[in-house]
Amino acid sequence: MSVVDQDILRVSLNFELGDGTQYQNIFHYIRDGTDPYSDVAHVQAIELEMETLYATIVAQVKNDTVEQLCFVDRIEFNEITDQWEVVENIGTFTPTFTPTGAGETIPYQASPYVVFKTGRPKTVGKKYLFPFIESQQADTILEAAAVTAMVAYGTVVLTGIALGGDVTLTAGVPRTGVGSWFNFEVAVVNDVIGSQKRRRPGVGA
Repeated sequence: MSVVDQDILRVSLNFELGDGTQYQNIFHYIRDGTDPYSDVAHVQAIELEMETLYATIVAQVKNDTVEQLCFVDRIEFNEITDQWEVVENIGTFTPTFTPTGAGETIPYQASPYVVFKTGRPKTVGKKYLFPFIESQQADTILEAAAVTAMVAYGTVVLTGIALGGDVTLTAGVPRTGVGSWFNFEVAVVNDVIGSQKRRRPGVGA
């Protein structure tokens, strides 16, 4: 089944840090437009977008980070369970990502992040980035170069994907427990490093 207007796609980005710890980000996109495009075309456009997105932070990420297989799935809201569920795999890809950072990284649980606000104040998206290398911060405050890179990251996400014809893929968030969708409207970058409690050696994303 081809992706059609108002379908929502879940993109699972997977990487492996130098010691084998898994890093993951999840993005959601809604398709606007009726011109027909194959599933493969959607996956290829998303792959290019992800490569453009992560290229903004290559200097901040240690050079032993390795890209892994990523997944694009179509999701729907289940009115019975009140949950968003994967109903179909659209395809997979392995993005090209060549980080150039050298030296030690900050502790894995210390993580720079970008907040994406929507039209509903309580509905936001929060993307934790890789643990940056030590030189990108001082006393948990990010250096100017790191902040600039994160702003570029946020800008790419907000720009969305022009697939072709009248079709665009816009990043946003499906509201938890409700069959509602909200586009990302503003990206907020903080120079204070945040905390990602789930991200520590042996635990995963």
